[in-house]
Amino acid sequence: MNAFTLAADRIIENKISQDEFVRLLAAHSSQIMSFARVISMNQVDDADEVFQRTCMVLWQKFNQFDRGGNFAAWACRIAHFELLKYRESKNKIRILSDETIEQLAVAAVPISAEVNERRTALANCMKKLPAADHDLIHQRYFESLSVSEIARRVDRSTHAIYRELSRVHGLLSRCVDRSVSEGTQ
Repeated sequence: MNAFTLAADRIIENKISQDEFVRLLAAHSSQIMSFARVISMNQVDDADEVFQRTCMVLWQKFNQFDRGGNFAAWACRIAHFELLKYRESKNKIRILSDETIEQLAVAAVPISAEVNERRTALANCMKKLPAADHDLIHQRYFESLSVSEIARRVDRSTHAIYRELSRVHGLLSRCVDRSVSEGTQ
């Protein structure tokens, strides 16, 4: 094998590795972010910083990842260490000890996995809603319209809109619970 062939093989291998990293990160980013929020006690700026640092370290150490392993668990473990480093670098007042953060990190892995599973189920359940129900939820939560604004738009009473929202919330809640229990997100 000549030098050109070796160089070409490395380029192809790096491209495959890069594609695999991007695929895994995209598939698990919401779980990693949920984990970062839990262990940073929902401090949004801290969670964002930990997530960004974690992504950089994941890329730098991707060649150390066992391709048969659990990417989300590996990433969450790195996020845990990045939070500890971040806290140290900021000299923040420490409400929790490093040992408590360690226990929180262990507990946060299944929590973040469940949040991600429920989020995926919710997205799929939203797709199953009739158009009018989907539109109502979209206006309320994606456009952030108040109930009175929605009522004015559709020329109905606020009481009727609250009743409809409650009905759709029930539909979505039952759908998500059913999807998660059946494992069909």
